[in-house]
Amino acid sequence: MGGVLGVVLMGMISYVVAESLIDSKDVVYEDNSNLAAKNVQDAIDGTCSKIDTRLSGIEDKLYTVSNMLNSRRFTSSTGWAYTGLSAVLPANSYCSITYWIGWSYGHPNGILVSGSPTVGESNSLAVSQDSAGSSFQKLSVSLNEYVGSQPVTRYIWAKFDNAAENDTGYWGFCATKYK
Repeated sequence: MGGVLGVVLMGMISYVVAESLIDSKDVVYEDNSNLAAKNVQDAIDGTCSKIDTRLSGIEDKLYTVSNMLNSRRFTSSTGWAYTGLSAVLPANSYCSITYWIGWSYGHPNGILVSGSPTVGESNSLAVSQDSAGSSFQKLSVSLNEYVGSQPVTRYIWAKFDNAAENDTGYWGFCATKYK
């Protein structure tokens, strides 16, 4: 019984000594990773610092890609009129969006994409018109643009050969910077 007690006591003493005497700064580290570290603690700190630096470089190159898709029916006009449909493009994004108007009960004569819901041609960003009278069933325009630090809204304007119920919409994507 004394032998067992002695072994248990020696084990406990060894554990207490090891726990109180070994510090990570006191453990020698062989530097194979160019961390300029001579102990385990400095090696851990150096590795974490390198990982943080690499992740920051990667984050600057990451983008989130979002699909943009919407459509609606509206009452068209023979002059330029806002269709009631707009697309909000997120800040810090590269966007490629196709805007369209389609025939249901009247042929489209023109589509205009504007930065304003109240101003037509004077604030246009893209225009497509049927000047030959070909009576297309659908007209579209595409905009590829970079959106800066504030989100922007794009408004779809249209004109048709008569006032009737017709369709409008947009589709595309925006790639938004991660940071």
